[in-house]
Amino acid sequence: MTSNEPLISSLAPFGTFGSHMYDFDLITLDGQLLVVGTPDEDCRACTWDPGADRWMTYELDAPDEESFTELTSLCAAVVDGRIVIGGGGDHQGFAMWDLTTGRVRLSAQDYGTASAVRADFGGYSRFVVGASSFTGVDLWDPSLTEPDDDDGDEDKPEQPSPYDSLVSVRLWCKSRTSSAAAAGLLDGRPVVVGGHPSGVVAVWDVEGRPLAEFDSLDRLAGSEDSGRFPGATLTDFALVVVDGRTQVVAAGQQRLLVGDPRSGEWGEELTVPGGEIVCLDADTVHGVPVAVTGAEDGTICVWDLTERRVLGRPFQKYDSEVFGVRLAELHGRPVVVSSGRFSSVDVWEIPS
Repeated sequence: MTSNEPLISSLAPFGTFGSHMYDFDLITLDGQLLVVGTPDEDCRACTWDPGADRWMTYELDAPDEESFTELTSLCAAVVDGRIVIGGGGDHQGFAMWDLTTGRVRLSAQDYGTASAVRADFGGYSRFVVGASSFTGVDLWDPSLTEPDDDDGDEDKPEQPSPYDSLVSVRLWCKSRTSSAAAAGLLDGRPVVVGGHPSGVVAVWDVEGRPLAEFDSLDRLAGSEDSGRFPGATLTDFALVVVDGRTQVVAAGQQRLLVGDPRSGEWGEELTVPGGEIVCLDADTVHGVPVAVTGAEDGTICVWDLTERRVLGRPFQKYDSEVFGVRLAELHGRPVVVSSGRFSSVDVWEIPS
């Protein structure tokens, strides 16, 4: 029988206001799973190897003239064997760094950052970044570096700029976690899914063109935004294959839904135990579509989306908000990685 305690639990070795991982992303480097995260401290980021329970911290150069580097949102990718991170916060625009050297690859943008996550589109990756002012979602190429105007070498060939491939879509991120917008492949086509200023949930391609909208959910009442924006109570999103077809998983308040982006129709709502959902992930585990939700009261639930049920009992280690939940594989074993406010980073066995 699956234990309701984490397989691995570790406290980050820092924290001015209490040790925790404010946001994180997952990468695979040299065949090993790494958690790359931020303690939301000035000019710092970290990695955690859960297999060896080994932490490393990194100092980051300031991305602009401001004295404080705010990282409440973070994403990570491996580029030519090196870890590249991106992130920002409410008061700092999105920027990118080489994690090992701390060198800035993209200076801070003019707007704040609400969310950041890496999306893999088959042969390439993008950083999917939501603006804190609900102004849109940007897709940045992590493999590109901002040109150095001060290198003084006029004969040097012009290098591609991250701005050359930048794509912006009219989606807005109400959530402050990596699931504020979802991205992946829909029928082989790279897409982004999230809330739209009109109040619906929308699907866009990565060229910045709208593809589909879901039915408005007027029955999702209770939010202060629900009258003005009928779909505003859906704040977190994921993509997952169900019965051979890519579906959108959406969560908000204490509700979880699965919808078909081709028809724009939602399935029957699932009621989630615990507090309001604040983070979400979904993937296929042993051929079964699985979602994991994290709530503001610390409750984590793992869902079988085919049988529409919670797997096992909810995980309830955290006393307050879950900062992030991600499905992953550790040593060939499917797991959930989570972090909570003023608490540990944990690896959980997926219940049966």
